[in-house]
Amino acid sequence: MRESMKKQNYLTAREEELLYILWEMNEPLTAGEMVERLGQGGWNKATVFKTVQTLSNLGYLKVAGLEKSGKSYARKFVPALTKAEYYAEVMMKRGLDSSSIPGITAAFLGVADKSDQERDTEVIAKLEEIINALRKAGEKENEG
Repeated sequence: MRESMKKQNYLTAREEELLYILWEMNEPLTAGEMVERLGQGGWNKATVFKTVQTLSNLGYLKVAGLEKSGKSYARKFVPALTKAEYYAEVMMKRGLDSSSIPGITAAFLGVADKSDQERDTEVIAKLEEIINALRKAGEKENEG
């Protein structure tokens, strides 16, 4: 867990939903802009503002600038961690660690219920595919 984050076991479904909107939009948003995007989901202005404050206090949101709003300025927020970092953190809090990667990969691939040999073959193939993609990306980065 990031050092700047205060300890809290888990976020609520609403807090996760707000983070998910920010990950999906992939751009800084003001609380007002979040209200616009979350309004159809039963959110009201007060709930959004309170959730933004809570997530900011816990270190899950950070300010990414200001935007003029009428006569005042509104803070623009971004998540302090990626969706992958957040969910890895959740899994670690629930007792999973790097030794769980084969089982998690099998579950993602939908092969967890296959025989050990079939499951392991498919998991190894997928992990090799991921490793090769990372190597290619690293080579391209080194060329540039």
